[in-house]
Amino acid sequence: MVRIGVLKETADRRLTVLAPSGVERLKDKAVILVQRDAGRAAGFTNEAYEAAGARLVDGKQELMAGSDIILSYGHHHTDGPLSGEKTFIGIFNFLWEPQNVAHYQHPGFTVHSLDLIPRSTLAQAMDVLSSVGSISGYQAVLLAAERSLATVPMITSAGGTLRPAKFLVMGAGVAGLQAIATARRLGAVVKAYDVRTASKEEVESLGATFIEVEGSVDDRSAGGYATEQTEEFLQRVRDRIHLEASQADVIITTARVPGRKAPLLITEEMVMSMKPGAVIVDIAAATGGNCALTEPNKTVMRNEVTILGPTSIESSCAHSTSFLLSNNYVAFIEYLLEHQEQIADDPILGSTLVVKDGESVNQRVLALHGAAN
Repeated sequence: MVRIGVLKETADRRLTVLAPSGVERLKDKAVILVQRDAGRAAGFTNEAYEAAGARLVDGKQELMAGSDIILSYGHHHTDGPLSGEKTFIGIFNFLWEPQNVAHYQHPGFTVHSLDLIPRSTLAQAMDVLSSVGSISGYQAVLLAAERSLATVPMITSAGGTLRPAKFLVMGAGVAGLQAIATARRLGAVVKAYDVRTASKEEVESLGATFIEVEGSVDDRSAGGYATEQTEEFLQRVRDRIHLEASQADVIITTARVPGRKAPLLITEEMVMSMKPGAVIVDIAAATGGNCALTEPNKTVMRNEVTILGPTSIESSCAHSTSFLLSNNYVAFIEYLLEHQEQIADDPILGSTLVVKDGESVNQRVLALHGAAN
């Protein structure tokens, strides 16, 4: 029976990718090894894992040596070859960090990176980016509401009536739509922008106003992701957003393009025109940020505007995020075990396969890897 190992994440990322409920689903198909305390920061005890049928392992190296399939959230392996064949499954973000592929180029190593899952009906249950995006959008609104000097909903009291806060959401993918929905539930007035004109209907269905700018490149073959735009069009966007930003109490930016630096949408000039006490939460901070003044994992104050650049905002809601990720990982593992004889030709497994028997094979990653060397 295949042996699946679950690594403990680094201290700054409180997540786990396999919850006890996931162990329950897989225990009849595999022996599950869990590094001790791998789920504690996410609210899952060692006892819960043992009760679900997992075996606890004390150290990282012991777990990796004893596992056929090794699960993690991000890139952890830097220690060279291991004995036997190993399959690594995680969210490795090789499109942004292609240099990390080299750590897995050893005979017997196979790597599947789940951030490369195609946006398709068949792969929907495995879509880790949608799970992370949903939590990120939700948490961004709560973080902004906490730091804003204005209340989010309209409040009427003996002292008068407070108007609802004005939110501007940049990007209407999964994270952006969740941010819109959350802000609307809290009572905010929300406007949103996305280069994909197809997003208008979704934005308006949530009760927000869609900001339209003519001339976008809308690539329907991009699988639901944003497409890189021309500089001329981005400048028109900035001109319109400059006006909207000056009126906003909160801006949440979520725009990312796979394998590219995040597009600059909020310039320093825009920040300087914003209201004192306004807040920007830049979810794209890990890939360069949508705001010119964003600093990853730091709070920047400029002209009395607060700019937050969290790079793992999903970790602040670790229990819920881990539950969603666990379901995604289990769905992928079950699919892998059923289709492992046809990996290269499978639309899901072939898309996520980055390294096969020590060789880098993913064309999207190879294109970037060649540029990085």
